[in-house]
Amino acid sequence: MTSLHIGLSAQEQEEKLIKIRNNRDLSTFDVVSIDDLTVEDIHLILEIADEMKKSGTRKLGLLKGATIVNAFYENSTRTKTSFEMAGKHLGADTINISGSSSSAKKGESYQDTTMTLAAYGAQVIVMRSEYSGLPEQLTKHVPSSIINAGDGWHEHPSQALLDVKTIIDHHGTLEGKIITMVGDIMHSRVFGSVARIIKKLGGKLRVACPLTFVPENVEKVFDIEIFTDIEKALIGADVVYSLRVQEERGSGGFIPSLREYSKTFGITKKRLELANENAILMHPGPVIRDIDMHSALVTLDDKSRVLDQVENGMAIRGTLQWLLADRCDGKVKSCIRI
Repeated sequence: MTSLHIGLSAQEQEEKLIKIRNNRDLSTFDVVSIDDLTVEDIHLILEIADEMKKSGTRKLGLLKGATIVNAFYENSTRTKTSFEMAGKHLGADTINISGSSSSAKKGESYQDTTMTLAAYGAQVIVMRSEYSGLPEQLTKHVPSSIINAGDGWHEHPSQALLDVKTIIDHHGTLEGKIITMVGDIMHSRVFGSVARIIKKLGGKLRVACPLTFVPENVEKVFDIEIFTDIEKALIGADVVYSLRVQEERGSGGFIPSLREYSKTFGITKKRLELANENAILMHPGPVIRDIDMHSALVTLDDKSRVLDQVENGMAIRGTLQWLLADRCDGKVKSCIRI
C-alpha cells in the first residue's frame, strides 16, 4: 500500500517530482500503444509514478490550468475512475464524455467529435472505444495528446505500465522473470499491451488457454510459449496473471461453457502453489470470481496483488497525463486535418 510522505507539504512534493523528472520528456506526443514508448520512456514513467504514488490523494498543482477530456465511448469502472481521479489530484480540469453523449447519438463521427474537443483547448484526450485502431487514427487529426484507454481487441497501454510497476514493486525487476497469463488472449487488449512490454523489458511470457483462444502466429510475434495444460504453464512462474473470458466480445462461442473453462483453466490455491514460492497473482479486473480464479484468492491470499494494481493505476495514469500535457504545451505535433 501507499507510503505517504507525511512530512512533505504539497509544494515540497511537487518540487520533488519536478526534480525527479529533471526536464525529461517522453519521446512521443501520444500513447496509443506500448510500441510508442522506448525503454527509456518506460523507465521515466515508472520512476515518476513511484514518487507519484507516495503523494497518495494529496492535491498537487502540477496540472493546474490544464484541461483533460476523458472520452469513454465504452463502459469502464477502474480505468475511467483512475484517470479522472489522477487528473483532479494533479489540479487539472477534467471533463467526461460518454457514448451516450449528444454528438454520438446524433451520428457525428469520432473524428469530428475529437477535433471539437481539441478545439476547446484540451491538452490530453483519454479515449476508450470498441474500435481497434481508432485512437491511433485520431492522433493524426488533433494537436491534443491522446492516451489509449483501451481500443477493441487491440491494446491498453496504461494497464501494461501499471502491471509492470506492480511486478517490479515485488520482484525488483522484470528481466528474466516468467509471467504466465491464463485466459482469453484472443479478445484481450490487456494481453496486447502486456505481451509487448514484457518483450521490451526482458521478461519471458507463457500463455495457458484453450487453442481456440490463440491468435494465428501469436507465439512468433511476441516470442511466447503456448500451453493447453495449465499445470505445466504455472511451474516455475514468477507471476500468475489471470484474464477473464471476454463474453461481451463474443468469446463465449470459443468454449463449451464457462463452467468447463473454469474447471480446466481457473486459478485455484492448489494450482497457484505450482508457481515459484515468491510468485504473485494478478488480474486486470473485473474478476469473475470462481471462474477466473477461486474467490478466496482475489484479495485474501497473500500472493494477490489485484488491489495493488488498482492503486498503481492512479500513479501511472497521473504520470502519463502530466508528461503528455507538458508535451502538448509549446510543442505542436504534426497533424493533418481532413
